[in-house]
Amino acid sequence: MKHVIAALAVALLYAAQPALADDQGEFCIGFSEGYKSIKGDMVIVPICPIAPITLIGSTPFREGIKAGMAAAYGG
Repeated sequence: MKHVIAALAVALLYAAQPALADDQGEFCIGFSEGYKSIKGDMVIVPICPIAPITLIGSTPFREGIKAGMAAAYGG
């Protein structure tokens, strides 16, 4: 029974992976935009962090903008 549950868990993770990867991409685009909105367009953007869980009523892009702006301010 444990093997069946483990196999189902792995299958669910593989099924959810494309959606999670898309959210990470949108978050990173937002992170870059947010960082550049504070520091300017001619700045080297730091490596994008791992996207947090998206809040209800928000999007990964919007959360990325907020994280990018926070990183540009140093917080």
